[in-house]
Amino acid sequence: MSRRCARPFAVSGFVAALFACGGSDGPAGSAPTGAPPPEVLSASERQLVGAWSLSRIERRDPDGNPLSPAVEDRVGYLIYNASGHMGVTLMRPEREPYSAGGPTADEALAQFGSYTSYFGRFSVDDTRGAVTHRLEGSLDPRGVGADYVRLYTLAGDRLTLQPPAAADGSTISLTWVRQPDLPASETTDTHRQLFGAYRIDVVSRHTTDGFAVDVDQFETGYLLYAPSGHMSVHLARPGRVPFAGEAPTADEALRLTESYVSYFGPYEVNEVAGCITCPGPRDQGYLIHHLVGSGNPRGIGTDARRYYELSDTHLTLRPPVGTDAEGRETVTALRWTRLTSR
Repeated sequence: MSRRCARPFAVSGFVAALFACGGSDGPAGSAPTGAPPPEVLSASERQLVGAWSLSRIERRDPDGNPLSPAVEDRVGYLIYNASGHMGVTLMRPEREPYSAGGPTADEALAQFGSYTSYFGRFSVDDTRGAVTHRLEGSLDPRGVGADYVRLYTLAGDRLTLQPPAAADGSTISLTWVRQPDLPASETTDTHRQLFGAYRIDVVSRHTTDGFAVDVDQFETGYLLYAPSGHMSVHLARPGRVPFAGEAPTADEALRLTESYVSYFGPYEVNEVAGCITCPGPRDQGYLIHHLVGSGNPRGIGTDARRYYELSDTHLTLRPPVGTDAEGRETVTALRWTRLTSR
């Protein structure tokens, strides 16, 4: 796989630091499925496992002096999974919802850069004091296949990540706060089985009377459930290519926005047994994803209900019954494969 570094671009007065990169290519193969293997993480990597919420972003000159007030209004999650996989989501506050039927190309361009999402594998180099994110997918496709190297410090429940310094020697650091695990009194067997990272396998759709319906597939994507009760989803369609210039055109921004799905927030488990792939109605267990952030601003603050089937190797999620363009009631199911090693 060729290595591509995404060139940083200005977002709301300072650099989008999450797209700075450095280091070398990581492994490209798919993670195997099945029973969990022996421990695959180092002691330093295990310290990072869990969900982290963004606390502040600071920019400093080469002497360590602040260049601007710390930014504390960004919303974001960073989730490291014990399988060696990770995902990050980061959002500016008060994003304008798209118009009805949107986004338009101009709306997509106006919002591009206000939401960050990428996912892949991670590793820690103790000698350098650095964690590397090996990108499998990203809302900004310039980063796909690259290594994002961050110097890190871990102090108690705070993790600080620093991308490579800019050409002028200035640095940006992002401080994240660990989210505590759910208390044992609120953790069920289903929770414990659900915790982990999953890769998208296949999307299927049929009418409620059992006829198959064609549906667009995703090329790759991760779904992460942390023991803290936080989750994030990252889904990329096939055929996404980097934009040609330093920044996207309106049409490029629209194409990239429409071909990537991401949101994040707390989740809850509601356990009711049932079959979710059967066409008829059933009593069904379901998850609720509470959307704190979303690539589509209209989704922010909403709840997404997902009926589930869960095994040691796979997770199937189904939104409520929908209606297609022909007026037929349809059932959509997304099948995910559990990731168990790098």
